[in-house]
Amino acid sequence: MERVPVVPRSGYREKIEALGFDFHGDYWREEACYHFTAREIEQLETATAEAYRMYCEAAAYLIEEKPEWMERALGLPREVCERIRDSWDADELSLYGRFDFLLDRNGIPKILEFNADTPTSLLEASVIQWQWKEDVCPQYDQYNGIHEGLVQSWKDIFPEGGAIHFAGVLDNSEDTGTLQYLASTAMEAGFSTRVLDMNDLDLQDGIFHDPSGDVVKRCFKLYPWEWMADESPAGCLADVTWVEPVWKLVMSNKAILCTLFELFPDSPYVLPCYLSRPQSGLYCKKPVFSREGHNVSMLEIHDWEERIRLPETEGEYNTGAYVYQQYVEPTVYQGRYPVIGSWIVGGEPAGIGIRENRSEVTDNLSEFVPHIIVG
Repeated sequence: MERVPVVPRSGYREKIEALGFDFHGDYWREEACYHFTAREIEQLETATAEAYRMYCEAAAYLIEEKPEWMERALGLPREVCERIRDSWDADELSLYGRFDFLLDRNGIPKILEFNADTPTSLLEASVIQWQWKEDVCPQYDQYNGIHEGLVQSWKDIFPEGGAIHFAGVLDNSEDTGTLQYLASTAMEAGFSTRVLDMNDLDLQDGIFHDPSGDVVKRCFKLYPWEWMADESPAGCLADVTWVEPVWKLVMSNKAILCTLFELFPDSPYVLPCYLSRPQSGLYCKKPVFSREGHNVSMLEIHDWEERIRLPETEGEYNTGAYVYQQYVEPTVYQGRYPVIGSWIVGGEPAGIGIRENRSEVTDNLSEFVPHIIVG
């Protein structure tokens, strides 16, 4: 893997905005790209498939053998835990998810977390960086089957066709753009779609209705399950087929990283992780539920005493439990710290997107940089 300077396209902002990427700000960058060899891409694909297999086994273990874990570690109401078990037993299908990998000094991908419920940076990974490649270096390939995978997955999830609602927080431009893009993939798959704000879903006697009064039978929601469980347990139990399914809540929190290490301590992709402070070592301390690098700190621990190496980042996720994940020394590329977002679509590895920062914590100010396969 190599970071290579390139010349930005003339008028690239207009080009990406024409594809719906009007929320890019300074987030999309074309001053560089990352080069991968085919072997490195194969290693990432293998790591992604294995990571998802381990996550599925960990979820099955927790749902089937440790049902009290959901109430204790995640603080979920019992009726929501029962719905999670029902959803898992019914094998309700998942559309997508994104692993965040950090390459260690030996080039081995280490799982930082799995964005299993509401992953973003999707449009730029699937469409925008592909357009960049076609314009700048069409002779090379890119590890990117995300768009095609999404279109096919809608057909797999709902083979009978029909209508799908898409709900999220529409005063957030990134969420709105992501919802509209996902709705377009469903339309390409032959579905009719409606995009609406989450607050416009009207719950009556266990059934959701949209503002037109139509029953919401299927709904993709770009809204975290833990927020729903806290705000409206009745909404979690409503008669609607959700995408993502509610069992994804078991995967979308960082407490599962501890179970992953418990079940797969010898995996080269799994970092030691604990729900309580370990005795010694260098660790990243992260909230069980958090996003965009909020409330993350780096600690050096000796005999259970903490010394702060990197102060906790700002955020609103510091009111609940934390996990301690072993720190891994990152590889620095031209002063940047990249994190590889590796996408799972329809249960299969589908492609990658790269965000980089000038500090070790990837946050909402990190920049997206495209990639190609060379050699």
